[in-house]
Amino acid sequence: MRITTLGELALDDRPVRGERLTAVVRALVEARGRTLTPALLAEAVWGGAPPDDAAGAVHALIARARRLGLPVAAVPGGYRVPPEDVELDTALVRARLAGGDPDGARALFPEAPDLADDAAAALFAEVAAARADEADLRRLAERHPPHEPSAAHLMRVLAAQGRQAEALAVMERLRETLAEEYGTDPSPAVAEAHVALLRGQMSVKKQKLPMAWRRATTPMLGREQDVTATRKALGAAPLVTVVAVGGAGKTRLAAEVARRSAADGTPVHVVELAGLRTPADVLPALLAVADPSPRPAAERLQEITGLVVLDNCEHVLDGAAGAVAELLAAADEVAVLATSRAPLGLAGEVVHRLDTLDDAAAVALVTARTQAGGGQLAADHDAAVLRLCHRLDNLPLALELAAARLRHMPIEDVLAGLDDRFGLLDAALRGLPERHASLWAMVDWSRELLGPDERTLLERLAVIPAAFTAEAAERVSGLPRQRLAALVEQSLLVLEQGDDGTPRYRMLETVREYGEARLGASGGRDAALDGLVAWAREEAPRLHAAMVGPAQLAAIARASADQDNLVAALRRAVDGDDPAAVAIAVTLFSLWTVRGLHQEVVSWAGRLLLVDDPAARRRADLVRRADPDRLAWACALGGLNAFAADTHRLYVIALRLVRRLLAERGAEVSERAAALSRLLPALGQSDLDEALRAAEGMAAHPDPYVQGFGLFLRAAIRENRGEVIDQARRTADAELAYRRFEEAGDHWGMGMIAQTIGTQWVPGGSEWLRRGARHMELLGAAEDAGSMRVLLDVQLAQDGDDDAAERLRAVADAPAPIPRPDGLPAMDAAQANLGLAQHAWLRGRPADMVAHAERAWALADDLGVPAPVPQIRMVFGAAAAVLCLRAGEATARRRAVELLEATREEALSGMDVPALGSWAIGVAALAAHFGDDDAARELWALGERCAAQIGFLFGGGADPRVDAALGDARAALLDHWRERPVTEVTDRIRERADELLQTLRR
Repeated sequence: MRITTLGELALDDRPVRGERLTAVVRALVEARGRTLTPALLAEAVWGGAPPDDAAGAVHALIARARRLGLPVAAVPGGYRVPPEDVELDTALVRARLAGGDPDGARALFPEAPDLADDAAAALFAEVAAARADEADLRRLAERHPPHEPSAAHLMRVLAAQGRQAEALAVMERLRETLAEEYGTDPSPAVAEAHVALLRGQMSVKKQKLPMAWRRATTPMLGREQDVTATRKALGAAPLVTVVAVGGAGKTRLAAEVARRSAADGTPVHVVELAGLRTPADVLPALLAVADPSPRPAAERLQEITGLVVLDNCEHVLDGAAGAVAELLAAADEVAVLATSRAPLGLAGEVVHRLDTLDDAAAVALVTARTQAGGGQLAADHDAAVLRLCHRLDNLPLALELAAARLRHMPIEDVLAGLDDRFGLLDAALRGLPERHASLWAMVDWSRELLGPDERTLLERLAVIPAAFTAEAAERVSGLPRQRLAALVEQSLLVLEQGDDGTPRYRMLETVREYGEARLGASGGRDAALDGLVAWAREEAPRLHAAMVGPAQLAAIARASADQDNLVAALRRAVDGDDPAAVAIAVTLFSLWTVRGLHQEVVSWAGRLLLVDDPAARRRADLVRRADPDRLAWACALGGLNAFAADTHRLYVIALRLVRRLLAERGAEVSERAAALSRLLPALGQSDLDEALRAAEGMAAHPDPYVQGFGLFLRAAIRENRGEVIDQARRTADAELAYRRFEEAGDHWGMGMIAQTIGTQWVPGGSEWLRRGARHMELLGAAEDAGSMRVLLDVQLAQDGDDDAAERLRAVADAPAPIPRPDGLPAMDAAQANLGLAQHAWLRGRPADMVAHAERAWALADDLGVPAPVPQIRMVFGAAAAVLCLRAGEATARRRAVELLEATREEALSGMDVPALGSWAIGVAALAAHFGDDDAARELWALGERCAAQIGFLFGGGADPRVDAALGDARAALLDHWRERPVTEVTDRIRERADELLQTLRR
């Protein structure tokens, strides 16, 4: 395992989060294999104020460290990390220095390293000295206390560049700092360097760097690895071309490489090409800089040595390529660094693609430039700045311009103004080159280098909002895909591997908005959008056809990669009353359904089916105009998601539409779509007998996919009818449904069934939950998978697994979730708190148990009435009441009464029989703790009869008082109620619970 200590602590590049976990990992790593006792580790984490159970707390931290992969061994007396099992970045730095790779050693440090630690500062000084890097040497010289050998080295580097005045200023600052803050004089090494400087004994190598290249006006952020890679490439190849879109920082990178090369004593010749007009001007410009003598060009070329930098080659590409070819053929001791928006295309050329900044560097750049200009950002500005960076593609020039605006505008106004980024940011900074004076000029510079067809292609592709395939580009633009190469070459498109494994083209947002503006001015927007719809009309049905079956995962990945593009096409089709909208929507509805994005389906289904406009709905007449099979799917998926989201109006309209469709054009609807369409009336059927017959019909269908739904629906209806089905039979039916979905090739169906089995508290339930989470992860349904893993950890924690409890704690302690219509984050947090409460009971911590139970109830209660999942309040209220009762205190018992009273109305008026049964079990526990054993036994039997989730409520831990009250009589009572109709059972729960609660009120 590789351990990063120079900067943010990380294990195999995964950051270690949390102060306590960081402290224990650092202590183990810095011990270099020595054994540390729990007491020493507690001291490292908590100082002189460890918790009461320090050993247990240390054990929990060790468990978290192991989950990150740290090989912590438990040995007699404590814990140790075997040194042979880890690789420290500090050791790797020394190895690279010893191997003659100081740039590689520097890459292991953060761009702006923390030099507070003396050992880290000493190691960094070795690297800075080996590289003669001015910026790093200055960091060390200005450290507190100053690193004096680095200050001496910095003076030599500055003197070598002819900057004696700056070298003397370093000495004066150092002398003042040492005298004022430390009461001492500079070391002999510094004094010796000072004397040599005054005597003119330091080597001075005159360099031909342009004035703007001699020193950086602002710190360079986020590009250290690019500098290192470029310098390494120049050591191995005669020509390196830095290629990127305009504004990415090519010139800035080249200037940094030039300065460092000059500091090393390498002759550097910088040729700025931006002002040239024709390719023929390049070679004369090169010679004028490198050797302005009147001798023949061939002789002058032969004698050029060192590094030649050709900056901004793209508009004179042929001339630059020719000049470099002549130079490299004539001179033996020269290397060329070129910057361009397109490669030179010469043999042996190494192309370094300069990406936009990563998020951390982009945020740092905006923050630093804003503050340097006197602007102020709020303490909690990082999230807003990150949004700003993403809107601007993390492009350095755009970020510099935005930072200039932030000096005088609040960030919210800048974000809002980005809808017209060119108007907001153009001319925000003075003194920039003409080609960079504005974002518009930056893109326009590249556009002018294109031919007429490529300009048209650039504009039409701007209507595609996300990365796209060559096929999509052809349909949208009407031009052959070969034309895309010109846009990639000019860095106006980025060719990359999509998440679905297919090559995709991506356009930066700034370039896209430029293209859209050009397209709008030329009047070509409608044609381009119609091309996007034409592509989606063909692509969407192909994807949907593969969304169940052996190619499901590939189809889901492809649909996900094209999601934004399909949505743009859907919006155009819906706005234009194009029947293609139905076919496009079906693919998106299928994707969103398997990923649990019910509100997305509901929102777009409402627009597609014109839910809020009856007159338009009649005029649209989708039954007549749309493809009947596509429409059946759209109605089925829209209706199912509307039912799940409790959106009654959409559900009813989808139901009416599908009934009419099947009556009028049923022969044109596929068997699978027709069978699933018949799910809709079964879902909303108040007559459960009729609904059961529909489910039985689906369970007997020859299609295994339809069978899986039928079996799943049949089990749910039977449970809600109050049928008494033994656990083995219930599990067998669910496992059969799982096998049917497996046969059909549907991971979503398998995942949902696995969750159903896993939450029934059957043997092997945890394995079913693992399986369910895995299916959802394969589909990209990250939130559903996360919820299943929370349920899994609840079960594991209730079995005494402390590591699972730590994972639950991370969920429970996460920042308050942003409210969502489906309530999923809040339900996960509530579930985690419930699991922690039950774990605390097992560990003998009743106060913690009650605290977590209260938190679980508060999260469920905050979802409101009605909650996104209607039964959520009553089951969590009952579970919290059961846990409060276990505490055994009078106040906790009264709190249990309050919780059951708070959920009484929902429980007694609802239609969910198992949820009512769970609430009845909670009231039974209440009766037991208040000494009414008869009521406890009867209510418990009634709850069991209704298929209550007893495992959810009690978590595998017995309640002695409840067990004593129940005795042996509940079996006979259950046998009695097993034969009674469910309506009679639910009526008796209402009657018995009301009696008890009324008694307790008095």
